[in-house]
Amino acid sequence: MALARRRGAVTMLLPPLLLVLVSCWLCGTAAAARPAPSSSDSAAGFVRSWCAGTEYPALCDATLSPYASAVGASPARLSWAALTVTLGGARAATRAMKAMAAAGHLAPVGAEAARDCVSMLRDAEDLLEQAADAMARLGKEERGGGGGGQQAASSSSSSRDVRFQVDSVQTWASAALTNDDMCVEGFKGEAAGGGGVREAVRGHVVGVAHLTANALGIVSAMAKQMS
Repeated sequence: MALARRRGAVTMLLPPLLLVLVSCWLCGTAAAARPAPSSSDSAAGFVRSWCAGTEYPALCDATLSPYASAVGASPARLSWAALTVTLGGARAATRAMKAMAAAGHLAPVGAEAARDCVSMLRDAEDLLEQAADAMARLGKEERGGGGGGQQAASSSSSSRDVRFQVDSVQTWASAALTNDDMCVEGFKGEAAGGGGVREAVRGHVVGVAHLTANALGIVSAMAKQMS
């Protein structure tokens, strides 16, 4: 009789015990099914965090997020991406301004201003290309050094040399931005075509100026990290 009572007690305990075991198994399965943050997510977050400090953060994030996987968590590679995007924009603006100058619809003063603008944009292209190449080299040095950030870049060249290159990139990007602004300023007067022509020029050039300002902001933030 006592043995029967013990068997009954065990039988009554089994359903709650099974419920607990099944619940724990389901908890473990749910935890296993929940994806861990991927490296691409962290790379996108890195780009977004740096873009937040630029003059045009929405534009920065939109143009640089496609480069997130290539950038990783490297300020040098992010700077390279920003300068590369800006260089592409400068080349497109130069083509547009060349077409405007060649169309023959501008007054003589306006045509001369358009030619000057093309020359300034070409100079900006050269400056941006130098800047992008310098940052590409720093990014390769980081990868080759097996580390990240400034330490990896310094492993194959002195900190002083790295800082000199970053300072040079700042100077080139700043000069390119000045050229963009001067291009638009050349169309201020009525003799150059008035407001309508100036707005058309702005339509081609202002986007490049915004990209350049963002790239300069990223390079400047990198330089501050190295101070």
